[in-house]
Amino acid sequence: MDLFDIMKNTECKEVLFFSEPTVSLKAIVAINNTTLGPAVCSCKIQNYGNFQEAIGDALSLASYHTYSAALLRRNIGGGSVILWGDPKVVKSEMYFRALGICLNKLEGKVFLTGESGISVADLLNVKRESRYVLGLPCLYGGMGSTPLSTAKGVLWGIKAAVKHTMDETSLKKFKVTVQGIGQVGRKLVELLIAEGAEVTVADLLYDKIKEIQDQYPFIKIVRPQEIFDVDCDILAPCAPSFDITQENIPKMKCKIIAGAANLGLGQKNFAQDLAQKKILFVPGFLLNSGATIHISNELSHYGMEKTEEELKDIYHTVLSVLEIAKEKKQPVMDVALGIAHDYIQSVSAIKMLQ
Repeated sequence: MDLFDIMKNTECKEVLFFSEPTVSLKAIVAINNTTLGPAVCSCKIQNYGNFQEAIGDALSLASYHTYSAALLRRNIGGGSVILWGDPKVVKSEMYFRALGICLNKLEGKVFLTGESGISVADLLNVKRESRYVLGLPCLYGGMGSTPLSTAKGVLWGIKAAVKHTMDETSLKKFKVTVQGIGQVGRKLVELLIAEGAEVTVADLLYDKIKEIQDQYPFIKIVRPQEIFDVDCDILAPCAPSFDITQENIPKMKCKIIAGAANLGLGQKNFAQDLAQKKILFVPGFLLNSGATIHISNELSHYGMEKTEEELKDIYHTVLSVLEIAKEKKQPVMDVALGIAHDYIQSVSAIKMLQ
């Protein structure tokens, strides 16, 4: 599959490449859609095995950000910035300052926010050269980093799925397995414990497991390869490595899959297989939109009080999508994408009146 085929499949409108060999910068900027507003691009750094893998991730992430913004009626578009390289080798002040120079060339069409592998310090180095940076600490004019807002949004989405599936309003005593306890997964675990849920966690890094086990000795730990064998009510994937395959579907014992992780390209084809096992799958772009609300409010100079209130919208949005999907007997993914596309087209038509 060539680049234009991938762009067509993900409905991505633009892809730009920036290279600055003096600092080993290789950046892919994917702009999916700017109908609703400037493209807010999550920035991710990873040492991809090949170009196909890097570009696929860039376009997939950009499309999910577009869907998330449309479903929550936010005035931002969707995009992504993929930094291709080993973070242990390439990351430096000048590396991110060079990225800031690249951002300036797009003159506000793209705003950058952090994701996997990108720290607040990295964003502040980008800000040394560019004002098109979001997700900054309050001290620097932002509203703070997004993981807590993301985790709270996932929690609201899980509650909506539980209400839809089991007609329960509380998560007390529900068994929830969280895969990946990075910034978002860790916050989600804390929120779930506060709700009274019985939590099991898995992560590739022992240090993260040890840290959370020290804080919550009662928490259950499983190996990453055993994540699909756990008997639980809800599987909450929060790791980039989450994939549904024909091999792991038969192992699943959960009733709901609902977490922050987005599926990769082609993964939505397993919705029917999950439905046959009576497993409700809620797409990640519906659940991780707490970051979308947080960032769009920062861009509009609103505060955390408004953001906290609007995170509840995720509950109502998820519940509405699930009810429509049940009524129409369609996959949740298809219904969510249809609503997002219809909203973008409607806004596009209105803007043509100007």
